[in-house]
Amino acid sequence: MTSRRLSLAANVPLIVMCHPSVPAKDLKEFVEFTKEQNKSDKGVFYGTTGPGSVMHLSAETLKRDSGIKMDHVPFRGAAPLVQELLSGRIQFGGDQISTSLAHVRSGNLRGLATLSPARTVIEGMPTVREQGFPNMELFGWNGFFAPAKTPPAIVATIQAEMAKAARDGDVKRRLAEVGAEGDGLHVGRTCHGAAHAGRGRAPAGGGVEAGGAVTE
Repeated sequence: MTSRRLSLAANVPLIVMCHPSVPAKDLKEFVEFTKEQNKSDKGVFYGTTGPGSVMHLSAETLKRDSGIKMDHVPFRGAAPLVQELLSGRIQFGGDQISTSLAHVRSGNLRGLATLSPARTVIEGMPTVREQGFPNMELFGWNGFFAPAKTPPAIVATIQAEMAKAARDGDVKRRLAEVGAEGDGLHVGRTCHGAAHAGRGRAPAGGGVEAGGAVTE
């Protein structure tokens, strides 16, 4: 192991969205739209932050469970993915809500579903489970790590400062602005970070094989 978990930073919901030109208000309608496109051999493209990313596996899980066909367009990060979605050159994509919340609220992108178990700050946007796609359900989170050989005393100091920051009112407000949720009661506990590191992988795990990837 080259690193050790320091702390959970924030819970950040994952969402899937489409370009407004797509006639779909939610994920179920997007699936129906894609099926119609498939019948006439019209391409539907979905973007992710790269091969093997959470959204790559989630989209492949959706393809497997719904029977639709989409072509994968990988990008090097969220910024180019969102730009291509905004341009309409790809129809579907997803990432953490923080990267696209402003675009969804403005109507430049349309949120179809959240992959989290509970609804997000985007009013009216249902979960994937509510729409009949429970295998796509995932927890989105960000965390802090340190080199594996970091001395315990330094680790303890960093964790204490992280816990203090997580309880700060300004930090909480900023996280809320981007759709994230801090966890001041648990930030700084390695056991909590370990638990989150193991969450979210299994539900979409079948998408690995569905997408032609190999687990190692």
